[in-house]
Amino acid sequence: MLTDILIQVAIGAVPLGVAYLAFRSATDANRKTHQTALLQVERQAELERSKVDAEAFLRAKTIYEDALDQLEKQLTRMQSQATQVSTDLAEEQTASTAMRDQIRRLQAQIRALDRTVVTLRTQLLTAGLSPAPASETTGPYQLRHPQQE
Repeated sequence: MLTDILIQVAIGAVPLGVAYLAFRSATDANRKTHQTALLQVERQAELERSKVDAEAFLRAKTIYEDALDQLEKQLTRMQSQATQVSTDLAEEQTASTAMRDQIRRLQAQIRALDRTVVTLRTQLLTAGLSPAPASETTGPYQLRHPQQE
């Protein structure tokens, strides 16, 4: 009888053992499923963050490229203006040099004419003649002597 009881207990323990193993397997499977679900949620969240970051990057890139295009256009305009100013300055310097040369030539001619007038007046006075009076067209200009130059 004791054997029968032991056999019955053993036969009753086997389903309990199997039930316990099934419970453990189900618990482990449930935990793994939960962990997998959490990982999937984290991956999805990371994917969404990546999408948002990618969109933000594209917007920033577009803004940066537009700003760069504007700066390049402005630089081109500035270079064009600088070239024009440089050309204008060179022309002005050339004109200024030409005018200074012309002024020097005219001043030299005036000095030569002054010397001629002084010489002619001296010759007239030496010859006993009086020089012509100053007229409105020639004016009563002060004659400079060569020593004053």
